[in-house]
Amino acid sequence: MTPTHHLDHATLVSYGAGTLPSGLAMVVKAHMEFCPACRAAALVADEIGGGFLAQHQKAEVALTSRNAVMARIQTATLHRLPVVRSPENEVPRALQAVLGTSDLGSLKWQKTGPGVAMFKLPQPKGESGFLGLLRIAPGHKVPDHGHGGMELTLILRGAYHDEIGHFARGDVADLDESISHTPIAADGEACICLVANDAPTRFHSWPARLVQRFIGI
Repeated sequence: MTPTHHLDHATLVSYGAGTLPSGLAMVVKAHMEFCPACRAAALVADEIGGGFLAQHQKAEVALTSRNAVMARIQTATLHRLPVVRSPENEVPRALQAVLGTSDLGSLKWQKTGPGVAMFKLPQPKGESGFLGLLRIAPGHKVPDHGHGGMELTLILRGAYHDEIGHFARGDVADLDESISHTPIAADGEACICLVANDAPTRFHSWPARLVQRFIGI
């Protein structure tokens, strides 16, 4: 299945410049195993992002530079990067290296709410944010929430829908603090997602905020 939701151009430039926190970078790498379009775009973003990092300590991209980035990304060719295929029942290789397994069922999931469980992954010392897996049972939802900063969510199995659209295996939701949504897992099988953020999630209900104190997402 070819992904229909992709990484934002600015995310790819930050990834190429090496300025993304490690958790967010992990999701980018994992998504690119599914997505030939983002792999091709990353080649251009890597080149341009490295140049910006060298020239701009604050990594602020002018409008004219952003337009140039987008123009080059749109003309990137896929043959410049080898295709990496992820079998239907395999987690991305980038994630396998961290988990030490390709069997998501063997993980020790922590229940966080009705129909929702989490497996938290370690972050480098001194780095804020969250990196982990969420498992949402069919028909269940993650409580309505916004974001304190940037959040990337990659669908590994199953699917969910929200106010933005339908997200299936390989799709990535590239969100910021302007977005509020309520992801609901599709019927049929549990939706398993790889999630990373650089600031705490902003849950709108007090029960969800109470649980958040203990799970740290």
